Amino acid sequence: MSRERIVAAFAAAPLILVGLTGCSSDSADESGISLTKQFSQGEIAQALPGDGEVLPGWESYRGKRVISEGMYCTESANDASPKGWVRGGSAWFILNGSTKNMMEIDVCTFDTPNNAKSAYTAWKGTEPDKEKAPIKAVGDEAVLVVNPGLSKNSVEGFSRSGHVNIRVKVQGTGGDTTGTQDMLAAVLGRLQQVQDGKRATVTAGDESAEEAKK
Repeated sequence: MSRERIVAAFAAAPLILVGLTGCSSDSADESGISLTKQFSQGEIAQALPGDGEVLPGWESYRGKRVISEGMYCTESANDASPKGWVRGGSAWFILNGSTKNMMEIDVCTFDTPNNAKSAYTAWKGTEPDKEKAPIKAVGDEAVLVVNPGLSKNSVEGFSRSGHVNIRVKVQGTGGDTTGTQDMLAAVLGRLQQVQDGKRATVTAGDESAEEAKK
C-alpha cells in the first residue's frame, strides 16, 4: 500500500437494516440508481465484499476496516479531511496468498453530492493521459487510471454515485482494466442493495458474467 492507514477492525455485530421504499437493486446493472442513503458504519461493512465475492485468486487480508480519517478519501498529498467527509470503510485482499500483489477497496461517504464530487475529482488525480473510460457506466461518474503516479503494473478505479465515492486499487494487472471495473460495479451494486434494505450479494463474478453476455 502507498502509505500507512489508521484503521480499526469492524466489530462483529448483527446489523439491523431499515428497508427503504423505491426501486430495487438486485444487481449492479442499475447503475443509474444514485446513492442517497447516509450509510452507517455497519452498512458500509456489509457492502464491502469478502472472500468469494471478489476477483478469482484474491483472498481477504486482515478483514474489513474502518477508515478513521477523511484524509484517506482524497489525494495522497493532502493530509486534511476533504470537505463534507462523513465516514468510510475499506477491505484489503492478497493474490494467491502473497502480499506481493494487493487489492484495496475503499468506500467514502460525504454529506452532499457536491462535496463528494469535489473529493472524487481530487482523489482520481490529474493524469488524463493515464485515464481510461469504463466500458459501461458505473455510478454518476467513473474513471480507470492505469499506472497512476510512479506505480507500475496497477490500475485504480474511481466511481461516484450521489454522495458516495468508491475506489478500487489493484496491483499485478498487466494493464488489464476489466477486473477493476468489475469490482467497482460490484461494490456499487452492493451499496444499492443495502440502500434498498437488502443483503449485499452482488459479486465481481456476477459483473463479469453479465458483460460476457453482451
